[in-house]
Amino acid sequence: MRTHCSQSLQTTPSNIMMASSNYRGTLLASIGISAGLLLFGHCYSLRQHNKRRFRSATTTLQPPDTIHKVYLFSFPAVMHVHNISPFALKLESFLRLWNIPYESIPTFKFSRKGQVPYVRINSPERGAAEIPDSNVIISLLRKRFGIDKKENKILTLEQRVVAHAVTRMLEEHTTQIGFYYRYGLHMKEFCRVLIPSDWFVLAGKGVKTWLISKMWVRIMQSAFIKKKKWVSYGRHSDDEQWSFSFQDLQALSDYLGEKKYFFGEEATTIDCTLFGHLAQFLYIPMDFPQKEYMYEHCQNLVRYVDRFKERYWKEDW
Repeated sequence: MRTHCSQSLQTTPSNIMMASSNYRGTLLASIGISAGLLLFGHCYSLRQHNKRRFRSATTTLQPPDTIHKVYLFSFPAVMHVHNISPFALKLESFLRLWNIPYESIPTFKFSRKGQVPYVRINSPERGAAEIPDSNVIISLLRKRFGIDKKENKILTLEQRVVAHAVTRMLEEHTTQIGFYYRYGLHMKEFCRVLIPSDWFVLAGKGVKTWLISKMWVRIMQSAFIKKKKWVSYGRHSDDEQWSFSFQDLQALSDYLGEKKYFFGEEATTIDCTLFGHLAQFLYIPMDFPQKEYMYEHCQNLVRYVDRFKERYWKEDW
């Protein structure tokens, strides 16, 4: 019995290697679990904070004569395209087009509905009305600032119907295919060419910043790969999806023709929408299939986006 025990406890190179391997595996697993718990705790605390902070907020704006400023909350600015969110770029373009006083506030905190961008009216602090969703925001501001009346004088009923349909096409189809390309297939390249090293500083400091940046990359990539399975066009091959988006772009190009803006000589809200979404394809330094298609087949769209940028963003791009 004594001999058997001494043999079973004998130290051999293979036993040392196995023990070392098990230790490394346990250590890495512990680090992974700790990092995941830290990130979960951070996200949960932010969510609870937002619930408490915005519980009493409403989406009802104050009367027009008391609105002095719109505070726009969105991701920090980036090179090339100003904002990684086409919805934020659309909304800020809308504020510029109609000369609505506003202040842009960079943040990684999402609205109570889990959306970015969102706005608050008259004050960036707690108690001001928080309004998420770029389309909801624009709809409310159009009414409160009399923009509906202005555009009704410029546009026909048919043009307003076209604007609505184009908005839905861009945001629910064309842009989603673009998101799949940049997030699902080329997330690392997207971050390399667009996201500065200090972009996540607002999210925290030290290890927390590093963890959030790494997890953000993985979460975004995984989410858009999974999302492909949930939508009808996601069941098609990548090349087929690109061709679907080309059809959207060609329709926009054919309608635009040689007009200065989408409906003529004056820019309207739909031009803000088009600019916000098409600029993502054209100005981000990646080989989007949609960018190649526009340069080869829809050069009027390229000139159109450049024209809008020159008019409304020249000094701040």
